[in-house]
Amino acid sequence: MLVRLDEDMDEIFLEGIQLQIRVGTTAAERDQPQPCRLDLTLKADLSRAGKSGDLKKTIDYVSILRSLEEICNNQSFKLLEEIAQQSCQTILEDFAVKEVKLRISKTRPFSDKLSAVGVQFKRKRRDLRK
Repeated sequence: MLVRLDEDMDEIFLEGIQLQIRVGTTAAERDQPQPCRLDLTLKADLSRAGKSGDLKKTIDYVSILRSLEEICNNQSFKLLEEIAQQSCQTILEDFAVKEVKLRISKTRPFSDKLSAVGVQFKRKRRDLRK
């Protein structure tokens, strides 16, 4: 029997997710949705899906995207950190994912000297218990 360590987990990535999110420290910023980009890396054991070709044995990317859209479209946030935390927690709770790395950025930040500003979170399933 082959035992896989977390570091050896397979990865699924969703890059360049473009969403309009109400985010900002002031009410004026949150009044209009702002363009944001999300990139996800999900660690999971995909070996059964790889052997069988069975969609039920992998992570459904479409469902992950829908979850992110639901989080981001149905509320407003003061901080990108809130979006990252809620997104990571939802993915870990609702999908067979061991670890989530999420990078979120505003693509039209507060200064024309920046092309983007954002945060990156990494959360593991075991972090949910804390």
